[in-house]
Amino acid sequence: MLTMRHKYISTQSNEILSYFNSKDIPCLALQALPESKESAVRELLSDMTKRGLLMRLKEGVYFIIPYEENAETFMPDRHLIAQYLVKGPKYYISYYSALQIHNLITQPSLKVKSKLLFQNK
Repeated sequence: MLTMRHKYISTQSNEILSYFNSKDIPCLALQALPESKESAVRELLSDMTKRGLLMRLKEGVYFIIPYEENAETFMPDRHLIAQYLVKGPKYYISYYSALQIHNLITQPSLKVKSKLLFQNK
């Protein structure tokens, strides 16, 4: 069984998370904090990832892990993060994923399967 590490939030981390949560934005990008020095922001985001506050999706793009979730087992909705993984505003969700979003398939989602895998360990 995986144990949950205690999360602690620094003042800087709290300000960043509060800002994005107040805007209902689940992901943040390195470029979202232009007033700060890039190396300092990278270091802060890396530290927040190690503390289980963020999940790195790709270089410079992070998903905010809800505080009550275990960072080791948390899996964001892949449909929700699609817009943050592609470049540019135009993208679409096709066949299997579109069917799943509209509840037109009977197969369990990957999120359900992955939670079951973690529970069985």
